[in-house]
Amino acid sequence: MTKHDLSSRHFQRKISQFCELRIAPVASRRVFENIRPYLASLIIYRKSPPLLNGHIDWKMIGQACGIEAELTAELKKQVRPGLDAIIRWLGASPATEERRPPKPTVSTGKMTPAKKAASARSAR
Repeated sequence: MTKHDLSSRHFQRKISQFCELRIAPVASRRVFENIRPYLASLIIYRKSPPLLNGHIDWKMIGQACGIEAELTAELKKQVRPGLDAIIRWLGASPATEERRPPKPTVSTGKMTPAKKAASARSAR
């Protein structure tokens, strides 16, 4: 057995353990039994999860697993680290986080009196 195959089998076991720990508690048995083989198939066939504009394409994953309606925000939150691990294992660049951009802060360029006093003291 080649080193490549051993690495793949070891990683499949790790992902299976990940599914038991993270996905089983938040998903129904049917959803769990659909996600685990999907993640294993990504490893076996050395395929990256579907990405759309650098983000994980949850719609495609839901369709591939047959769980479109059951793909809740909590389930996505639990599955994402497994998908990220698979992406890293494959050596691809990671998917970007799906976060809202931070709200811009308005800066007038003026320092508050407390900051002025602190900077004046440190300058002496």
